[in-house]
Amino acid sequence: MSTIQLPRVDANSPVPRYIQAKTILAEAIRNGNLRPGVKLPNTSEIGAAINVSLITAHKAIQCLVQEGWLRRERGRGTFVRGDFEASVAAKPRFRVAVTMAPSVELDDFYHGAVMAGIHEAADLSQPVGEVIIQRRLIPEGLSTIDADALLCLHPYQDTFPALEEELDKRIVVVLGGSMNNTRLVCVDSQNFEGARQAVKHLMSLGHRRIAIINGPLASTNCLHRFEGYMAAMQANGLSVRPEHVFNADVARTAGAALERLREVLKQPDHPTAILACGFYLALDVMALVREMGFSIPSDISLIGFDDPRSASLLDPPLTTVRQPLKEMGRRAYECITQLVTGERLARQVEMLPTELVIRESTAPARKK
Repeated sequence: MSTIQLPRVDANSPVPRYIQAKTILAEAIRNGNLRPGVKLPNTSEIGAAINVSLITAHKAIQCLVQEGWLRRERGRGTFVRGDFEASVAAKPRFRVAVTMAPSVELDDFYHGAVMAGIHEAADLSQPVGEVIIQRRLIPEGLSTIDADALLCLHPYQDTFPALEEELDKRIVVVLGGSMNNTRLVCVDSQNFEGARQAVKHLMSLGHRRIAIINGPLASTNCLHRFEGYMAAMQANGLSVRPEHVFNADVARTAGAALERLREVLKQPDHPTAILACGFYLALDVMALVREMGFSIPSDISLIGFDDPRSASLLDPPLTTVRQPLKEMGRRAYECITQLVTGERLARQVEMLPTELVIRESTAPARKK
């Protein structure tokens, strides 16, 4: 090792040190500085050469053995494999755990689309990675996940500190959530802007009493949609009535919020327009409004979030905020691949644009 010049890890890089160490050693093997059949120095010498701890050096070497770069011989040491090119090509270089709460339903539109993007990117990625699904409570279940990288689906705000601590051990990317001033790499949609544009559209149609039904504000995407709604209302001088704000505990099962909406719709000054911050919420609102004898959009205009094909087939076709869900999944996985290979990312938080798709569930407010 003393005759081989190796780079040292970058202490300021967001890439975990064991990944940097692994990349340095793999590159030394690839370029011939560590030749096939050569025996590696002991772990402490390697750690000293590239400026990492003994534990970090051990983890990097262990990963290289698993990936097919190195082989261990009991009682003799660790050697560069003579067939490392074929061996590495045949094995995944890293494992990505897609983590989510146990209650997440992967067969719904949102999760199906983001997972399709993840798998598409994984199929095309170089180096090869292995995707595994892990339903765990965060942060309690993090220690039980055996993976080089975590791709966390829309974690709640209060779990971000634990995920940041996890950065010392492995790569972490958040998908479908984001916060300012976080150390985590985040890939999200422009939820704030999407909700703001939706409310502006309703205002352009003459609506002034605009309600919002939303998921839990502990979820950052729900929070940002609520903030976009508030910003649009306040920018246009409209007061936000507390009784017109319905933030559910769980977005997919918003029974309590819907019951409160039912009572509000009985009042003579009920909302003339509703922003439902999810496709399934929009379906629930549509059913409730009809049950109560209102017509969409002549009595109440409705805007949803997300745009599955069925949104255009509803009666009336749904005006909605389209998110680039598949692209979000694809981009999040690409970020992991870049970090695994030691690349720096252009942006820590990447926000993909939303699009307001105007259909027939919105119409001018009735004049009194």
